[in-house]
Amino acid sequence: MPSIRLELLPRLLLCGLLALGGAVSVSAAEKLFNFGDLNVDLSKVQAKPATAPGQPAPPAPAPVKESPAEQLPSTPESPAPVVLPRDGQESIDATVRTQSVTVKPVEIRPERTGQQAILYPVPEDRAVIEVKIAAGSEKKDWLEEAARRFMADPARNSLDGKPIRLTIDKIGSTESATLLIEGKTMHGGRNEYQVWAPASSIFRGLVEDAFSGGKLFETDESIARSPMVFVTWEPVQTAIDRVIQKSMSFDTLTEIFAREFTGATIDPNGRNFQFGFTRPQDSNSGAVALIAMAYEFFAKDRGRYKIRLDDLKNPDFQAYLAFIKYMSDQTKDSTGKLAEPLMQAGYGGQPLSSVYLYENLAVKLAFVRKVNDPNGARPLIRYPKYNLVSDHPYYTLRHGNSREQVEAARRFKDYLLTRDIQLLALQKEGFRPVSAEISNQEMNEVLGDFVAENGLVPDLIKASQILIPAQSGEVIMALIRTYEQLGDPVGPNF
Repeated sequence: MPSIRLELLPRLLLCGLLALGGAVSVSAAEKLFNFGDLNVDLSKVQAKPATAPGQPAPPAPAPVKESPAEQLPSTPESPAPVVLPRDGQESIDATVRTQSVTVKPVEIRPERTGQQAILYPVPEDRAVIEVKIAAGSEKKDWLEEAARRFMADPARNSLDGKPIRLTIDKIGSTESATLLIEGKTMHGGRNEYQVWAPASSIFRGLVEDAFSGGKLFETDESIARSPMVFVTWEPVQTAIDRVIQKSMSFDTLTEIFAREFTGATIDPNGRNFQFGFTRPQDSNSGAVALIAMAYEFFAKDRGRYKIRLDDLKNPDFQAYLAFIKYMSDQTKDSTGKLAEPLMQAGYGGQPLSSVYLYENLAVKLAFVRKVNDPNGARPLIRYPKYNLVSDHPYYTLRHGNSREQVEAARRFKDYLLTRDIQLLALQKEGFRPVSAEISNQEMNEVLGDFVAENGLVPDLIKASQILIPAQSGEVIMALIRTYEQLGDPVGPNF
């Protein structure tokens, strides 16, 4: 790993040992992350070029702090994003009309799901109690470490004399919801999954509607939180704040793209503005992006608006979706894969100027770039004007499972909510804990450096101007299908 400076290794290794030692109680003030567990192949990370002969040596990197010297104030005094001068001037409709954007319309159909009769319980006739968890990629590393500790604990790792075996299956939230709805997780009368742990609860109602004959979920609790954020390289974000003068939103992106059609560039280096988010049909964050786009388009002056199926038929809205689809990068099927090239290469080493990510991945990105290239461009976190907080639910599935499997899954859920494992989620992955046992002050001890340097807002209530209310699962699936079927837009600039 050529990019890791030797003087940092002892501290990083110590951090790794503390974070991973199952017998050691986790301290809130420990440093965030460690290279041993980052979801990045650091062998691909390029070291900065060595100093050429005769050139002055670069400044020494700032020492890595083990914990902030000064703790952040608690929640009421924590900073909030600045409201910029043009935040009330949304121009999505105007951009579509000005650019003469049209697209071949997509027919909107209501969701049709076959009703599956809930089968519970099934006999537990195996020597091992299997608990397989369908989890979003953003939680996989944390859940695997928690599962390893759980199975190593003699007080927890068995039920009725049978060992409990936990397996984490990394699968996109949209994909896992679709498999459950279509009954494709059932094999020989048993469910492949005992737990569904998507990134958010946006598809809960739709999954439940596919079943009849009883309660589908034995448990339904949030195990972590992560708001969505835009992450933009500092030179580009500074230019957006100065020129566009709007908080980050999909409306702001639309205006940037429209300006570039006139020959203007927002990037100080003269590059085209490149924006990326995940494929909505595969990933929760991509689906959330579509919900935010629709809410911005239809709810500008309507408060807590519920998007309707008829809204999706609006030709200007479909043209807007096609415009964003055409102008954006959606080559990644998971949010981790979207963030990885930015972690590896930084500003200028890859094409994307801005991405739409979970907050925890944004903090991880900032950490990697600071350690690997402390003098390079920083990734800045900006909270969307319209935000939807991913609540990372833990649903224990009854359908096609035994009582023993359901009980073992419930016990693991309780373990995930313990203080030490919640702190592990914060320190290992940057998730906001849901446990009341972790104070705002403790969370600020871990995340403190990223507030001043990268724009992190500790206060979840203050993080965004408008929180998007829960939307119909049927509408969300129709929105995803519409987006997937849209062709390229037509207009003078395409």
